[in-house]
Amino acid sequence: MNQDISISSVVTASVCPLRYYLDQRDGRSPSSKYEVCKQVSYHTGDRLDGEEIWNELRAISPDMDKSHRAYLDSCLQNCRRSGTFRDFSETDLAVRSRRYGIFGVVDKIHDGEPAFSIIRAVSAPVAGVYSGDRLRVFGYMLCLQEMTGREIASGSVEYIPDGICRTCIPQPIDKRRFFRALDEARKIKKGEIPRKPVSPPCESCPDADRCNPKGKRLSDLF
Repeated sequence: MNQDISISSVVTASVCPLRYYLDQRDGRSPSSKYEVCKQVSYHTGDRLDGEEIWNELRAISPDMDKSHRAYLDSCLQNCRRSGTFRDFSETDLAVRSRRYGIFGVVDKIHDGEPAFSIIRAVSAPVAGVYSGDRLRVFGYMLCLQEMTGREIASGSVEYIPDGICRTCIPQPIDKRRFFRALDEARKIKKGEIPRKPVSPPCESCPDADRCNPKGKRLSDLF
């Protein structure tokens, strides 16, 4: 059994190991908003033609609800206003680190630093990047450094709904959290019962109903 862990799984395990357990058991599909944001990002640097991007989205995801057209237009308006996105040379690059047993797909590759970008379908924080995104960036840095043999110092995070792109340089605390979460994910994948965090983010968790459905105790899930 392959014990390699996806970088997105490491991030999930860092937030809540129980959520990673449920994702591994039940699976999860990318959201439609994420698909919209990816397609918008891939057109930055060119003319952001809403009709063209929408036609591409409908070809990629024929079941996409028409209501997402308004979300697309909102993203485009904010991205046009910012104009802070860099040119890129590759998209959807599969990466892997055999040393650390992790893998993932980098959204965009750039020349120079930051060496790559990841795309997020959420609003940007007031400053900097979210904690989970710092872990994502570090995971991709490990993979790209091993694959290219060169030092990589930073990545970018594109918060497409706000049209904001920010540079991320992971700090030692982020790197420690990444490796702790990777170890936790490996244990769960091997069959260990996940622990409940001291302060689980239940109120903001999209999986709250799956984790603790009405009429069931948490222990009933295991």
